[in-house]
Amino acid sequence: MTDRPTPAEAARALQEAEHRRDQVFASVQESRWVAVVCGTVLFACLAAPDFFGSEATRWTSPLLAVLSVTYAVMLNTRRGSALLGRPTRLRRKEIAPRFATIARVILLLVMAAGLAAAFIPHPGIPLPYWRTVAGVLLGGFVIVFGRRSEQALLAVARRDRTEGKDLGWAHGGR
Repeated sequence: MTDRPTPAEAARALQEAEHRRDQVFASVQESRWVAVVCGTVLFACLAAPDFFGSEATRWTSPLLAVLSVTYAVMLNTRRGSALLGRPTRLRRKEIAPRFATIARVILLLVMAAGLAAAFIPHPGIPLPYWRTVAGVLLGGFVIVFGRRSEQALLAVARRDRTEGKDLGWAHGGR
């Protein structure tokens, strides 16, 4: 005769597993300082041409590219993730495939719109310091709503996921 758990024990074990899963999802967020630094850098890079002239794009564009690549590399290493205040990360299979597909399509559309805006000739926007305004809006959004947006996206990605596949939801980096 095998030792089978009672229904109460099984229910308690499932509740504990769900509680652990909630803890993992709650721990997958950046430190506040990361949002502040990212928002400040976005503001500085966007506003620099308004204050230092068009030559500022010679150093702001490469700076933004280097910081973006550095951030992406740090997210994919254990030490880098820990420095960013993100000791755990979700396994890819925990993110709903439908959500991942929609997120990729939206990201590609945003990138295409950005490239189109960069290459479409515009004689000049009549709003003075429009780059500064864009920097304040984008940088401010990242600083104020970055963590909330991240948690909202995780909630949507989690809600879409079918339950009960695997109990190994997170791991520390790669």
